[in-house]
Amino acid sequence: MKMIHIQQIALLLLLGTVFPVVSCNKEYINPSSASVPSVTTSPDALMNLCAGLQRRFTIGRQSPLYCAPVGGAYGVYALYTLNIGNTTEKELETGKGAITLNNSVVTQMWTQCLLGRTEAETVLNNLDVATEAGDRVGLKAYASIFYALNIGTLVQFYEHIPLATENNAAFSPRAEALQRVISVLESADADLATTNPSAKFISRIPGTVPPGTTTRVPSIDMKNTVKALLARYYNIQSMITGTYDAAVGNKAIAAAAAASQTIPSTFTFSTATTNPLGEWNATVNVFGAIDSTLGLRNGLAPVPAASDPRVGFYISQTGPTTYPLKAFALNTTAIYPVYLPGEMSLIMAENYARQSQFVQAKTALDAVRTKTTDVFGIGASQPPYSGAMTMPALLTDIYKQRRLEMFISGQELEDSRRFGRPGPNQPGEERNRNFYPYPLIERDNNVNTPADPAI
Repeated sequence: MKMIHIQQIALLLLLGTVFPVVSCNKEYINPSSASVPSVTTSPDALMNLCAGLQRRFTIGRQSPLYCAPVGGAYGVYALYTLNIGNTTEKELETGKGAITLNNSVVTQMWTQCLLGRTEAETVLNNLDVATEAGDRVGLKAYASIFYALNIGTLVQFYEHIPLATENNAAFSPRAEALQRVISVLESADADLATTNPSAKFISRIPGTVPPGTTTRVPSIDMKNTVKALLARYYNIQSMITGTYDAAVGNKAIAAAAAASQTIPSTFTFSTATTNPLGEWNATVNVFGAIDSTLGLRNGLAPVPAASDPRVGFYISQTGPTTYPLKAFALNTTAIYPVYLPGEMSLIMAENYARQSQFVQAKTALDAVRTKTTDVFGIGASQPPYSGAMTMPALLTDIYKQRRLEMFISGQELEDSRRFGRPGPNQPGEERNRNFYPYPLIERDNNVNTPADPAI
């Protein structure tokens, strides 16, 4: 996207101007009320901008929190379009060449993630204006989390990504983009190890005062979320070239082990700022689960579905072919986790398996299979793994557990590629695209936009 376009949009947002969003009948105002000249010179203005990062990422049908989970689930045949008049979703369901360059999920995920990246960079590039260490660390950690989420989302759906805000920006391979994400997170992690975010900063970002306490806590636990996102993106990085990198895999294991399994990090919503998945799921007119298999194919689905309580946790059945979503898409105020405890265990299991440390892989895998609940109420209640102690067999079950444990997480397409599941037009295909095409708005404004992937 051309620099002038991003700068103009950012200017409107920073001034608090109403910004109309494509393919959405609502208008949202950025919570920042700072004037443009003061944004990079005032710690308070940077805190306001930080507070807006979560809003951009999570609110509305144009948000990455709608586009990535819906796009990822459609990409692996996990969702079904209830009304074919929803052409955006129907294109995603069909996949392959049916996804047009004007598809609003393709366009909005790209646009909103790049805008979110730019806003996070504005904070990260101006940390020196915060003279208090706790303010500075809070700003850095929070902006790093949303920098990572925005670029990390694009990495999972697009082959190349522009990393600079300029006219006709060059595109970087997703491996380079992912390394940028990891470097940002590593720097934040090092600072959080020695300094806590200030109470002032915590008071300015979304959070709550738990019942029976007087201390406000952020809805996103910054220390643990940075660890969890490092684990997630190390895990992707370990296989991004197609050849496993054990050194990176060990970093993924260490970060996953360090992320808390009992302290939740969530995106929270209200009747005024609604959960986008819950908002559109509630109409029972856009999408639902394809069936009780959650889209698992080639013998991976639990039989019967009721034998795995995670199916009933994530979906219900209200008709012969109607499976509305529950859990984190249940309604407009449902929370949505930034990461799940089970994701961390499965990251460890995957990397142990790829290193042929099968006993350790089984231990981490069984931590998910046998748990009866977790901090989010997700329980598998399955027997311990009893299959072959080989890399292919363990990885197959780890992939299955990721799909059941992390339904509509936005990571399905990346998982399908990384685990080598059958791709489009292959026998037994399990996904309908490998990567998304670049949106027309980018192609029209950037001569360096690469050719679209075939599928």
